[in-house]
Amino acid sequence: MSAVPTSTWIDMGRDVDLALALSEGRPTGPAADEVRRRLRSYIGQLVDPAEAYAKTLADSRARCIVEQTAEHARALLRDQGGDPATMLRLLGKATYCLMRYVTCADSVA
Repeated sequence: MSAVPTSTWIDMGRDVDLALALSEGRPTGPAADEVRRRLRSYIGQLVDPAEAYAKTLADSRARCIVEQTAEHARALLRDQGGDPATMLRLLGKATYCLMRYVTCADSVA
């Protein structure tokens, strides 16, 4: 799958689940910081392939959704502040969406 090892896909999925679970409480401290760091790393790996996938879509509405999701993910990478729970949730959901787009691209290729 798109130059991302299978073990990394599994790790990404686990970290998304962990981020969403942590965001329900008080996601502060070293463990939550590490999850946020990993999610940012995953987004960095996935955003370009997701944008490439968007360019292959004939449906302009679908293409726009993928492009806006990728743009939002890039904005999250630049944003280092805000509420820790909200940021963890946003990073987790962005990672999940990008993972879906990249796997869709792989299935089409």
